[in-house]
Amino acid sequence: MENNNKSDKGYLKGLITGLLFAVVLVVVFAVAWVLRLNKYVLNYYGLSLSEVKSKQVKLNSDDFDTKMNKLASYIETFYLDDVSEEDMAEGAFNGVVAALGDPYSEYYTEEEYESLMESTSGEYNGIGVSISQKEENGEITIATVFDDTPAKEAGIQEGDVIVAVDGNDMTGKSSQDVVSMIKGKTDGTVTITVMRNGEKLDIQVEIRKVERPTVANHMMDGNIGYIKLSEFDGVSTSQFSEALNELKDQGMEKLVIDIRDNPGGRLDVVCDLLDLFVDKDKLIVYTKDKNGNKQEEYTRYDASVKDIPISIIVNGNSASAAEVFTGVMQDYGLAKIVGTQTFGKGIVQKILDMGDGSAVKLTVSKYYLPNDENIHGQGITPDYVIDADGNTEEDVQLNKALEVLE
Repeated sequence: MENNNKSDKGYLKGLITGLLFAVVLVVVFAVAWVLRLNKYVLNYYGLSLSEVKSKQVKLNSDDFDTKMNKLASYIETFYLDDVSEEDMAEGAFNGVVAALGDPYSEYYTEEEYESLMESTSGEYNGIGVSISQKEENGEITIATVFDDTPAKEAGIQEGDVIVAVDGNDMTGKSSQDVVSMIKGKTDGTVTITVMRNGEKLDIQVEIRKVERPTVANHMMDGNIGYIKLSEFDGVSTSQFSEALNELKDQGMEKLVIDIRDNPGGRLDVVCDLLDLFVDKDKLIVYTKDKNGNKQEEYTRYDASVKDIPISIIVNGNSASAAEVFTGVMQDYGLAKIVGTQTFGKGIVQKILDMGDGSAVKLTVSKYYLPNDENIHGQGITPDYVIDADGNTEEDVQLNKALEVLE
């Protein structure tokens, strides 16, 4: 789960810039492939070795210089290929965060950071499709055309095979190549050439800001509303609220919220959604950092969804923010939880801007549910443990979620 506004790589970034964080970095030379520290990394950031040492850690200067100079000499003398100063510097920065041994802490290049911010906002410049690539022949196919998007308006259809983008042949290209060509255009239009039923079609599609759908909903028998929430992104609050209103207008009397396979997302979005169900001024979650500093999050508004039975479906891939949502609803007795043990991610990450377009995401605290439980490594136990057992013909977990609403 990511703290505040930015949803949930080595070793020399903190050592070099002095701007990252005041963590004592003990074994700089453990990242054995960091090359030519003085030439590549320090020059890249305009720092001297003495400046780095004085700002960060106490090192044995003679041992450090000797080892780094020897490593640089070996690479200069024996390494077969040419090397890029920028690539080596970025590799070094990746190494320092990787040395933490934390799978949730990462270093991001400028390009990776931009992509991360786009993914957590839920908005991007594009046409509004998802694509897939067939393993057997490499064909790149439109998998999904989302509603209210330029692709839908232009007549792109699911199953269309993309053969060219703006006249550029996509044969032998990857799905990522196609995505890059489309998303690389910030405005205007793009011409997608597709094969459909043996016919080649050129379809001009507008490029504009589109929302990634994170919510799907429909009304079930017995006036039971169903909402599937796939992530807690920046667009999820409005999409979830719209889904609720639609179901209310259709006479919803009970509600199933399905967050199976939801990996989490932004803490602020979880708090916004819980505001819909939990009374005002109730504790949602609190966090504790390495120094014991405590930060609490409370609901801000009166609940707009009251006095209706609610069940929530979870599984082992329901993680982080999804577990906060589940745990709070369970702790306050507002929903019955159905499914299997959740993932067990009870820690919070924070994204720190490095000032040059790059960033680092670090695990900064543990979070605790209203009952004072930290579920890291444990997960949340459903009220009704129902294993899907690989049953593809019948959704036994959904059936149970409906049953407990009776």
